[in-house]
Amino acid sequence: MIAIIKANFNSEITNLLLQGCINELNDQQSVYEIWEVPGAVEIVGLASQLSKQNKYQAIITIGAVIQGDTDHYTYVCEYVTVGLSQLSILSPIPIVFGVLTTQTEELAMERAAINKMNKGKEFASCAIEMIALYNNI
Repeated sequence: MIAIIKANFNSEITNLLLQGCINELNDQQSVYEIWEVPGAVEIVGLASQLSKQNKYQAIITIGAVIQGDTDHYTYVCEYVTVGLSQLSILSPIPIVFGVLTTQTEELAMERAAINKMNKGKEFASCAIEMIALYNNI
């Protein structure tokens, strides 16, 4: 089973990413469970807890952090990137980094559009590939 953690902040984007992810997982007949958190920062803590459950083969994270007028963007991006990177190193299962970090909402939408470059599909494909790789170790 694959855990998907989706941040609800910037939900117009994260919902599209989730849909692309689910479409690919369904195409591959993968079993998954969806968890939702308020924002990108909360992804890290939940991913840490879920990685300890011995229930999941991989965790896919889905979020969207878009630059605004303050430094908040920089701190959120750093926290999430470093947190998930450290967790990925320490976790016995793959942690897929699916948090978009873009300068504009338009750039995020380009990467989330279902009929275009939907990165959610790529996140799912990455998880499936990494599960197979981890199983061969």
